[in-house]
Amino acid sequence: MRTTIKMIAERAGVSIGTVDRVLHDRPYVKAEVRERVLRVMEELDYHPNRMASALATSGTPRKLALVQPEWEEGFVRDEMDAGTARFLEEYRDYNVSLDIRNYPSGDEAECLRLLNEAVENGAQAVALCASGTEEIRRALERLSERGIPVATFNSDVPGGRRICYVGEDGHRAGRVAGEIASCFLSRGDAFLVIYADPKYTAHKARVDGFLERLAERGIPEENGVIAATHRDYRKTAETVESALAAHPNLRMVYMANPSVPACAEVLRSRGLAEKVHILSHDCGPEIQELLKSGEVDFTIGQDLAYQPYQALSVLFEALMGQRPDRDTYVTACPILNSESI
Repeated sequence: MRTTIKMIAERAGVSIGTVDRVLHDRPYVKAEVRERVLRVMEELDYHPNRMASALATSGTPRKLALVQPEWEEGFVRDEMDAGTARFLEEYRDYNVSLDIRNYPSGDEAECLRLLNEAVENGAQAVALCASGTEEIRRALERLSERGIPVATFNSDVPGGRRICYVGEDGHRAGRVAGEIASCFLSRGDAFLVIYADPKYTAHKARVDGFLERLAERGIPEENGVIAATHRDYRKTAETVESALAAHPNLRMVYMANPSVPACAEVLRSRGLAEKVHILSHDCGPEIQELLKSGEVDFTIGQDLAYQPYQALSVLFEALMGQRPDRDTYVTACPILNSESI
């Protein structure tokens, strides 16, 4: 595998921008840092990518697009924005521009419109977070035929013609959640699963993995209530209320979407916070507070900031003629509780 600037940066503990400044003998790099970077280059037998170096000095522009849902204000948006900002900072010397287009979550028609609009406005590659529908797959096929690479992130498009996917292995994360839930459930207990939308591949994969592992542990799917609430706070709260009314033996809520505070509020108001357990994903400030209060038992993390950053980095390399060295860049899924945050 060819050594890349990104590999050097990671091994030397610096940014890609710092490696670039060392490569081109630019100022504002401490002597010890420059020496460390040069040593890593030698250890990895690095030979500069002449195409990328030429791009950095020639002024040839490269335009990428980022098409993603309009993340709700809070942890997820902050993490995604941080990953995008990191890419722009580290590649700022390469004359790269980024066209960011956000569509209302779940609005596939607007997603497709923005995707087409970005390409018509000159995007040479696209980082895409979208549902895994046939319409999206066809759009990816059309872009591939035009020679425009697409990298999916956060949620994949199964069967889509993309150069790679960056994000959580949703099925594996769901199985991890199922293993945890099985420790709290007996055969006669009911459970509730809440996710965003069956079209959203990442959440659907979590649910499939969760149910699969529970079944292996002797807890049938028939014991569960499965509901899609589209990240809607009110709808999530109503779903929890309905499940509690219909199933007095409810013992576990698996929140595969971000509306965890809504679930916690209902259980708290009903005096059931200690009786009904909550298992969630991600670890933003709200989740951390719920972990500390004991209202969420466990949450499963993922590196959200890495996802747009890596997708955009891979696309930049693709424009330089280097295809990704793997089909999927999977983030870790650490299990977190009140003692590990």
